[in-house]
Amino acid sequence: MIEFCKIIQAMHPMSLQAEPKSTPSLSKTQDQALAWFARLQDSKVSQRDLAEFADWLAASPAHQTAYDKVAQLWQSPALNAALSQYAAIPLPPRQQRLRPQRWAAAACIVLASGWLASASGFIERWQADAVTATGEQRRIVLSDGSAVTLNTDTVLAFNTTAERRGVKILSGEAYFEVQPDKTRPFIVETEQGTVRVVGTRFSVKTGDATQVDVESGIVVCAGRQGDSRQLTAGQHVSIASQGVAAVADINIGRAFAWLNGRLIFQDQPLAEVIAELDRYHPGAIVITDAKLAQTRVTGNYKLEDTAAIIRALAGITGARTINLSPYLTVLKG
Repeated sequence: MIEFCKIIQAMHPMSLQAEPKSTPSLSKTQDQALAWFARLQDSKVSQRDLAEFADWLAASPAHQTAYDKVAQLWQSPALNAALSQYAAIPLPPRQQRLRPQRWAAAACIVLASGWLASASGFIERWQADAVTATGEQRRIVLSDGSAVTLNTDTVLAFNTTAERRGVKILSGEAYFEVQPDKTRPFIVETEQGTVRVVGTRFSVKTGDATQVDVESGIVVCAGRQGDSRQLTAGQHVSIASQGVAAVADINIGRAFAWLNGRLIFQDQPLAEVIAELDRYHPGAIVITDAKLAQTRVTGNYKLEDTAAIIRALAGITGARTINLSPYLTVLKG
């Protein structure tokens, strides 16, 4: 029997490193419903399996209710989007020919194995000089006296030569305190471009685009297409594959709140807040209601207990929190 809940748990890196601080528990009925759902997606399900499933459903009205919830969640576009973050890999040709309801269990196995090789960043981590796990932060003093603070789930490699100082951020976010040296500029490299400085304090966050926030000093941000923009204190820019966007002003207190272990947001859609919180949380957080996702919220929370933040946000927005597994939390309107 494939235990769908445990496969989902195994998809998260924290399952390889440490137990979460607070592990929500499933009821026996929920656990059975998850197991039955995965079992029935197998193309080799037998008549005996179907008969046993019918007996299980008939044993209690709660069984049908629990099973319907699992089936409904599996069809949720929000869950599909969340799972796609963990395994951007194609299904084998044989599985591609199966109808969606037939390859659900097979897809779980592909997600679990493929994610280990891709989304968890194992390949990147082999190339790295410094790494942080989900929820971890780490400060490193470099040989020139500059310092870099790695935020949650960050991977970087040192890239210093006789002519230049710097690092390459393979994934994640880092804050830099660069010691001045006009003869050797400090360069932060990402997939989308570079950030060049002499002496300043700023942060760089990777993803679909590179986000740069400046706390003090001057930085020059350049895209792969050759365009560039200069930023000063209190300014932000985004570097995408198409080029460098226009410079915008930021609230320094909110932008660098993570350095003090806090998450601060003001009048932002819940979906944006949850997306940021999910970077620090040991598991996926999914919003299944479009109206709920657009609800605007304001808050200032300590990041040390992400589960408590989820509960607080649910209380503010009137959402229901469903812990489908220790590593999958669903918010419903």
